[in-house]
Amino acid sequence: METKREGAGLVAYGSLIAVTAIWGASFVWVKETVAVYPVFPFLALRFTLGGLLVGALLGRRMAGLTRGAALGGFWMGLALFGGYALQTLGLRYTTAAHSGFITGLFVVFTPLFEAALTRRPPRALTAAGVTLASGGLALLAWQDGWGSFNAGDLLSVGCAAVYAVHLLVTSRMSRRFETAPLVAAQLATVAALSWLASLPGGGAPWPVPVAALWGIGVTAVFATALAYFVQTAFQRRVPPIQTALIFTLEPVFAGLFAVLLGGEALGWNGVLGGALIVAGMLAGEAGQRRNAPPAAPVGG
Repeated sequence: METKREGAGLVAYGSLIAVTAIWGASFVWVKETVAVYPVFPFLALRFTLGGLLVGALLGRRMAGLTRGAALGGFWMGLALFGGYALQTLGLRYTTAAHSGFITGLFVVFTPLFEAALTRRPPRALTAAGVTLASGGLALLAWQDGWGSFNAGDLLSVGCAAVYAVHLLVTSRMSRRFETAPLVAAQLATVAALSWLASLPGGGAPWPVPVAALWGIGVTAVFATALAYFVQTAFQRRVPPIQTALIFTLEPVFAGLFAVLLGGEALGWNGVLGGALIVAGMLAGEAGQRRNAPPAAPVGG
């Protein structure tokens, strides 16, 4: 039984790391798409298509869409949209590098928020993992110096805080409701809010440029439908702080794919920063596993 539980745990960790790799690769896809198509219409189409795909593939499992599951998915979607909105607005005033790496600081907010909710301080190893991961993120961001802290940077900090809330809400809801209805409700919420945000600009421009179709399609299938289903299904086995530490690999994957697909350069700051993030993830895992209660079985 213990071996089976540990095996399921490894599958959960590996699945979340794979999701992080997909999101890291999506930076290249999104960057190319929003260069030729507005941000909120892009999000609206991406999450609409992703939601329809989840509904089509998991139709029989949608029987669990109770009022509670719908409300839980709504709160997850509201937090997720808030993070995307703040990140997008911040990019008007700051660089993409600052936005990406400041957003990664949700790994710091997550244990702080959880400690406030549970009224228990994080374990020493967990705190060490957060410190290492945060140092890695700072080192990755330190290219030509931070410069002045502007409005875009502040919005990015808000984005990091909202993403931490989304992670904690997802962790709680995934333990109470079936995966399929939660994911469907979450994606529907983000899609609806994205359409509303598109209205001040006249809605989604039509027809969609051919150059944007690839980005919309690939992010809808892989970075939305698949990724959020896997996250919701497996996060119930992984503690939220450890999930946050796993997700700090996103900028590492983003840098790797930027080099491989985007032709960008990754200097020593990137290599050392990535190593610190991995060290932080391992330290955080050790802190969570020590004296941790048995995890709930994977299902949904």
